[in-house]
Amino acid sequence: MIEHGDRDPGRYGRMSLRFTIVQYAGDYREAFERLSAGGKETYYAQRHSVDFVGSLARRLEQVAVICAVSDTPYDAVLANGVRAVGAGLRPGFDPAALLPFVARTEPNRLSINSPLAPVLRWARRNRIRTIVPLADSFNAGGLRAAIRHRLLARQLNDPLIEWVGNHGISACLSLAGIGVRADKIVPWDWPPAHRPTDYPSRNLTGDGPRKVFYVGSLSQAKGVGDLLAATARLRGQGYPVSLTLAGRDADGSMAARARALAIEDAVTFLGVVANEDVPQLMREADLVVIPSRHDYPEGLPLTIYEALSARTPIVASDHPMFRNALTDGESAVIFRAGDVNQLAAAIVKVLDDPALYQALSASSEDAWNRIQLPVTMGAFVAAWLEDTVPARQWLSSHSLNSGRYGAAIEKAVPRS
Repeated sequence: MIEHGDRDPGRYGRMSLRFTIVQYAGDYREAFERLSAGGKETYYAQRHSVDFVGSLARRLEQVAVICAVSDTPYDAVLANGVRAVGAGLRPGFDPAALLPFVARTEPNRLSINSPLAPVLRWARRNRIRTIVPLADSFNAGGLRAAIRHRLLARQLNDPLIEWVGNHGISACLSLAGIGVRADKIVPWDWPPAHRPTDYPSRNLTGDGPRKVFYVGSLSQAKGVGDLLAATARLRGQGYPVSLTLAGRDADGSMAARARALAIEDAVTFLGVVANEDVPQLMREADLVVIPSRHDYPEGLPLTIYEALSARTPIVASDHPMFRNALTDGESAVIFRAGDVNQLAAAIVKVLDDPALYQALSASSEDAWNRIQLPVTMGAFVAAWLEDTVPARQWLSSHSLNSGRYGAAIEKAVPRS
């Protein structure tokens, strides 16, 4: 595998590349300064991402990271040489508002990490060679979504958009499903931060309230309202269960929902937690629930990797992006997304069956191994920047239609 650390650092510098990365959120300046001061990661592979971009800044003429959503506008060169730009925009912004920030960095190579149509058009109009590493799915139905997806596929198939990545096989298949050429789609992953071999498998032991854990953004689309409702239903039936939620409740709606359901005493809101603390929180829980609704554009949630690594059994919705990663009754118990009754029943099914619980935990290592991919985000971007014949051949040999993902693709495609 081509990894960024394996290449000749001088190779990039001689090419005088001005490389700009455009992302919706994820404040690079804040993350770099926090990690440099000894702080903890707030999401999976954050340190890897920060370090990788810093390694590019040592090799290229300029590396700029533009974060659309930031508390304030800023433009600063950091101690590691990365030019960090915050656009100061709010969620739901008009993507065209990013164009002046992109133009100001004068890139000759561009990475657009979110499907921002005006930025893609700008790159094509200015004939800038571009890569698009995504972590999104494209399964929304309806005429409006179909039109939007068709237009996006047309842009992504343009020759100046040289490669399109996505996080996981199912997410890549969703790109192909809207018409993006499979020979330019590369499935990518983050390098593992935790592994199932770090922990022993688990048995269901002890009495008293069972502890359910969720980590991620706290929103209705992520199914958190359904999880709160299922918790209230179980407690109303006398089933002893408590719920811990790790993540940002941006508008306080989930805390308000817990109060309305009269389950405040059974729900703990931790706020944002350091990623390195997540495995232990999962080990302290009896169950991890991943309740995303179908309308949430999941790629492949890192919570799946983390729960399998912690070897804590999973209850998950039937979101299409989970199909390749989880199998009902083998690596998780699956319920119909948005169905509170099924979610509550799935929780009870796992927590009332010690044999099933043990089997789910024991199978987590095999399930984790099956979803590992040979291409990391860093390798994907570095090979493209290298731009040699071997690097291009390596990318092609890892494209969605290369033949190497047959078993994973078969599992991800629903049987008729």
